Amino acid sequence: MAVMMVIAILLSVAAVGIQSIDRGQATTTAVSVTEALFDEVRSAAVGRGIRARLLIHKELDDNDPYGEDGDRYLRYMYMAVEGTNQAGDAQGGGWKVETQATKLPTGVYFSIEESERVAAAIGVGKPGTMSIKLPGESDSLKECYYFEFNPEGVCVDSENAALDPGAAVVLISGARPRGAEEPTILKNNKVGFVVWRNGRTSIFRSPEQIDRAQ
Repeated sequence: MAVMMVIAILLSVAAVGIQSIDRGQATTTAVSVTEALFDEVRSAAVGRGIRARLLIHKELDDNDPYGEDGDRYLRYMYMAVEGTNQAGDAQGGGWKVETQATKLPTGVYFSIEESERVAAAIGVGKPGTMSIKLPGESDSLKECYYFEFNPEGVCVDSENAALDPGAAVVLISGARPRGAEEPTILKNNKVGFVVWRNGRTSIFRSPEQIDRAQ
C-alpha cells in the first residue's frame, strides 16, 4: 500500500510537470508563429507598395450554435491588404483578406489588455479595430483587431500619429470562461515581442520582462 501511494504521488507530480511543459511549448510555438506572420505582412506591404494589416479575430458570440466564434476569438490571425486598381495603385477603399486563418495553439490567446499596457509603457502604437469579411465564415462582417504596416514597412498606429512607430504583442496561456472577454492567464504564463520601426522584433524572454516593461 505504501509503495502504491508513493507511485500515485509521483505520477501526480509528473502529470503537473508535463502540463507545465506543454503550456510552455505552446506559448513558445505561438510567439514564433505570430512573429513570422508579422514578417509576412510587412513583406507584403513593402513588396507591393501598399498598406497591409495583420488581423486577429475579435468577434465573440458564445451563443453561436456552432461554437466557431468562441473558438476563433483572439486565436485566429489573417493577413489583409488594401484594395488596388489594375495598375496596382492603392484605391484607398476596402480591404481584402489574402490568407486562410493562422491558428494559435489551443489554450493560447492574444491579450489585448497586456499588449496595450506594454505599448503604453514603451510608447509604441496600439492595435486598431475593423470589420471585415473573413474566409471560411458567413457573409457577415467580423470584428478584428489589426496591426498595420505602411508601404515603407513601418508598423504604425493609424489613430495616433504622435506615437512612435511599432507595436507590442503579448500572448498568454490561459482559459476563457464562457462570456468572459479577456482570458484568465495561468501561472503568469505569457510571452511576446516588440516590433520596432525598422521591422525588427525584440522577444520577451520571460514574463518578468513583460512586467518590467509595464
